[in-house]
Amino acid sequence: MLETGLHKVPVAAAESFAKTVRLLALSGRRAFTTYLVHPLDEAGWKRNAAVDSTKKMLVRIKAASMDPSAVHTVAPHCKRLISQALNETLSAVGDCTIFFLDMMLAHTPVSTAPEAIDFALILDRPLEKFQKESETKNTNLFTDALSSMSKEDFKKAFAPVDLGKTEQQVIVKQEAAILFNKIQIAHRRDDLPACRKLIARYMVQNAESQDQNLSIVRDLIKAFDTRVPGFRAELNQFMAIHLHYDVVAGISQGDIKKAIRGIRKYAHIFQGNPEVPYHMEIDRMEGKLYEIISQKGLWEELKKGE
Repeated sequence: MLETGLHKVPVAAAESFAKTVRLLALSGRRAFTTYLVHPLDEAGWKRNAAVDSTKKMLVRIKAASMDPSAVHTVAPHCKRLISQALNETLSAVGDCTIFFLDMMLAHTPVSTAPEAIDFALILDRPLEKFQKESETKNTNLFTDALSSMSKEDFKKAFAPVDLGKTEQQVIVKQEAAILFNKIQIAHRRDDLPACRKLIARYMVQNAESQDQNLSIVRDLIKAFDTRVPGFRAELNQFMAIHLHYDVVAGISQGDIKKAIRGIRKYAHIFQGNPEVPYHMEIDRMEGKLYEIISQKGLWEELKKGE
């Protein structure tokens, strides 16, 4: 829960809101309207329709965000963007909300603007309520799906990368190399927000593998954390939020193997650290996973496949 005396929208809050809005979109029109559209409307963010569409506004705001002398105009323009989206479609509201949150993550003048703080405070309670109300439902869906999974399904879920297939090996290595290259470019530009986002993706993607560049990325994390205290903590928050989204999205979409992989990566990366976001939720699902594996007597089979 955010405090009312905010001077800046926290990085973790902006990222968490963006992922929760994506989960809202997976939950259907009713949830999306209840937890996102209505709160914005009730807060007075819906005004008369503008002449320009959200698409035209987005082009201008993106240009302003690239200009150091105009970046201070981004947040006020984003407020007008959200207002216009509320006159268009639910899809426009979702896209523009995520765009505004991404702008907060990328630019400090945006995350410290009154419009950004107001926006975050409007979203905070409704999105938290949605998450809490969804938690029991997601756990029950996950438990039911695990109960109906076959031995082969479990074995596939516990083998995220089939290293026996050369094609799969090549794809995984290429993806890791592309991400590593993007990290190096962002580092050379001293683009801290891009580095944080890219490193989080890289660490999550390669959590259970030993990519050749992993040690270099870990050294980068140490260097950033020395120069910018709190970088590692924010990185951990990013990874936890990303993995929680993967788990819940997997459950919502009926892709239980994706959910299991997200839980295993979360456990592998954070090693039971209670200070990272969603620790209790993931821990509860991990407990259900291992309980059903024990009930089905699959531990020996799964150990053979690892």
